[in-house]
Amino acid sequence: MKSDVALRVRDIRGVHLGKLIPVRGIVTRVSEVKPLLLVNAYTCDSCGTEIFQDITNKQFMPLTDCLNPQTCVKDNRKGTLHMQTRACRFSPFQEAKIQEMVCINTVSSPTANGQQADQVPVGHIPRTMTVHLNGNIVRQVSPGDIVNLAGIYLPTPYTGFQAVRAGLLTDTYLEVQDVHQLKKQYSAMEATPQIQRAINQLKNDPQLYDKLAGSIAPEIYGHVDVKKALLLLLVGGVTKSVGDGMKIRGDINVCLMGDPGVAKSQLLKYITKVAPRGIYTTGKGSSGVGLTAAVMRDPVTDEMVLGESRYKQ
Repeated sequence: MKSDVALRVRDIRGVHLGKLIPVRGIVTRVSEVKPLLLVNAYTCDSCGTEIFQDITNKQFMPLTDCLNPQTCVKDNRKGTLHMQTRACRFSPFQEAKIQEMVCINTVSSPTANGQQADQVPVGHIPRTMTVHLNGNIVRQVSPGDIVNLAGIYLPTPYTGFQAVRAGLLTDTYLEVQDVHQLKKQYSAMEATPQIQRAINQLKNDPQLYDKLAGSIAPEIYGHVDVKKALLLLLVGGVTKSVGDGMKIRGDINVCLMGDPGVAKSQLLKYITKVAPRGIYTTGKGSSGVGLTAAVMRDPVTDEMVLGESRYKQ
């Protein structure tokens, strides 16, 4: 999972069906965690026999008649089965969408693991893939995370009206077995004793502001004021609450203007590597409207979820 052999979504072919493959992408949509039925339990109202039914597909036919005809015959008819939810077996289930990363990087700006982040050729549309998370793997990804997923690439038939229109075609998904975050969240970072000592030393340093600003893209000479503005953008401010209940947001917006070739894009790319949830997007991935979040209906749970959407003006 931590190697550089992760595949792009467009590199997955039919030869990968049924095989364990690593895939890299950015999470664009995550559904709510729902219980997935694995074993259905029934109880006969006549003889009291418990019957269990293994569920292997998305659709199944519930049992209605008792499967013990020798001892369960009353008034010349079989007993009726009733579903017992307490005896059923469920598993946490979550569906997510991953998309190819859209970014323009040079050789001097690799990603966290040393590989280029641009996965979409010029003039192409980013491709998406459906992934299924089960058991303890749920709640490990959020929209905006850049992840490496190791899973089994499987086909699944269409259902409902889509099945009539698709005919013999089948959809595909990735049954995830392991999740590796390429960027750590702030909550996942652990302060070791060495880091804590370094932080305590920096607290008393009068040149702390200049040192932190100079650590942003140190290979780019100068631009001290620009780096300080980007540092304040990363740190953020304090939200103020006025007496009448109005809140003033403490975060700031930065607009960089300058001639071509003065390292504006390189500074922004460095910021995306530092920020856990930073996304660098350009005219190829978005337009004047920009990168926005859209509320859409999830096709599995039929609930409203927050997803990433790129609008063209």
